[in-house]
Amino acid sequence: MKLPLSKIENLKNIYSQQLNNQYSLREIDNIFFELLLYIKHWKKVDYLLHKNKILEAKEITFMKRALQNLKKNIPVQHIIGHVVFNDLIIKVNSNVLIPRPETEELVEIIKNNNLKNSPPSILDVGTGSGCIILSLKKIFSKAICSGLDISQDAINIAIENAQINSLSIDFICVDIKKYEINEKSLDIIVSNPPYIPQSNKLKMHKNVLDNDPHLALFVEDSDPLKHYKIIAEFGKYYLKEKGQIYFEIHEDFANDIVNLLLEKDYVNCTIYNDFQGKNRFILATRND
Repeated sequence: MKLPLSKIENLKNIYSQQLNNQYSLREIDNIFFELLLYIKHWKKVDYLLHKNKILEAKEITFMKRALQNLKKNIPVQHIIGHVVFNDLIIKVNSNVLIPRPETEELVEIIKNNNLKNSPPSILDVGTGSGCIILSLKKIFSKAICSGLDISQDAINIAIENAQINSLSIDFICVDIKKYEINEKSLDIIVSNPPYIPQSNKLKMHKNVLDNDPHLALFVEDSDPLKHYKIIAEFGKYYLKEKGQIYFEIHEDFANDIVNLLLEKDYVNCTIYNDFQGKNRFILATRND
């Protein structure tokens, strides 16, 4: 496949033509502009102002390789090697989930609920790339922040992301069922655990299935609340009085998770919608 030294606008049209069987036109536009931001630091407005310009040879080579990889269902975030999440540079690869915009909303909810009283201690369960706890550390700079994950490969990426962003986090490779700390020592527990039932795989985009770690995505159909049960039980012993627990959730299980939390004596359970209007987050408070 040849990508001639042509106008950037023509290159964008090539992307639209060759990726239209895999992505919507809106998705193709977003991918193209992400790549353009990466190689030229251009935003969409810059493209509109300069779309008749010609890319340099090395930029053409990069865009050619990127198109080949996109056709193999490799996500644009893996091609670039990172995402921008709450103004942090978060390195990603096949060992961690690519942070989603919805999860930025979860961080914003925690921020807004704790602006008056900065939480002294925060634990992120299933931290993956570390994007949530790193964002919270940036907001609550004096908080003692920790992130747990059962994948050492994920923890390695999280540690690297802490270094990239000059933030101090205690990342630990451990199963939460084996994690021991002082009782009633946490102000906030947050988790975006695996919550997609295995049966939903058929509905998912191939680039997610081929590149995101299934360990961080899927849960058995027979026990979709498995991780919420474990984390909620953990929180009963390790959250301080009126400590908060935050979950990102599957929209279909919002009421089930609220009932689970109520059964475990949590109070003030609140469901929050994401920007698409879907049930996506839950807050509950430990009742002592």
